[in-house]
This record gives sequence, C-alpha cells and structure tokens, in this order.
Amino acid sequence: MRAKKLKMHLILILSICFGLIILTAGALVGQTAWNQEIELTKKFESCMEQAPFRNVFDIPKPERVLSVRQLESHFIEFDNIFQKTSLPPIWNGEKLVPWKEFHKESIKIAKQCHDELGIKRPQKQLHGTYSKAVWDPNSEIWNNSTATNKNKQH
Repeated sequence: MRAKKLKMHLILILSICFGLIILTAGALVGQTAWNQEIELTKKFESCMEQAPFRNVFDIPKPERVLSVRQLESHFIEFDNIFQKTSLPPIWNGEKLVPWKEFHKESIKIAKQCHDELGIKRPQKQLHGTYSKAVWDPNSEIWNNSTATNKNKQH
C-alpha cells in the first residue's frame, strides 16, 4: 500500500516536472521566434529608409496651405477618393493623391527589401505597421484585378 502511494507521488512529481520542462521549452522557442521577428522588422525598417513615403512628414499640412474654402473642397475630395479606393488619400503638398498611387515607389522598395531579407510572408514575419496588408506587395490591395472587383461591388 505504501509502495503504491509512493509510486503515485513519484508519477505525479515526474508529470509536473515534465510539464514544466515542456512549458519552459515552449516559452524559449516562442521568445526566440519573437526576437527573430523583431530583428527582421528592424532590418526591414532600415531597408525602407530610402522609400519615398519617408518624406511625407516634410510636406506642409493642407490646413497650413489651403484657405477655408479650399479646405472644404479638400475634405470632399478626400471622402470621394476614400469611398472609391477604401484607402485614405495622401496630401503630397499640392493635392490629394490616392494611397496606392502615392506609395507605388515605396512598395517597389518594400518588395526589394522583402527579397533581400528573405521575407515571404510579411504579415506573419514582421511586427507593427509593416506587418499590415497595405505594405505587402503581394496582398490583394496591390492586385489590380481584386481591387477593381472590390470597387465594382461598392
């Protein structure tokens, strides 16, 4: 009876130890994968420094350039472009430009960076803003036939 109880305690202790080992190994593997994704994202961000969209912050905002009357037209145009494309247009310093048109060159650079860094699935391999579909050159957003079909449905 005592030997049976001792055996049960030993099995319980070994099971708990095995569970803790599995849990620790899983946490270490997860942490390693997370760190690799963060490092890859940093490399990608560094590669994207040459992208044209990085200069968007140097462009004066429309509120500083346009009159009140022009701003009203600006907002109407913004809404129209947004309704057509499902993406917010970007002010290029002179006029509103559809998101895809504004970012064409930046997406070409993103594609080059993906190829250079071996990124096949950016939405899974990157963190933050760059993991969004709009920054994936292979996403539906950049596939003209899909975007056209979506626009026809709206």
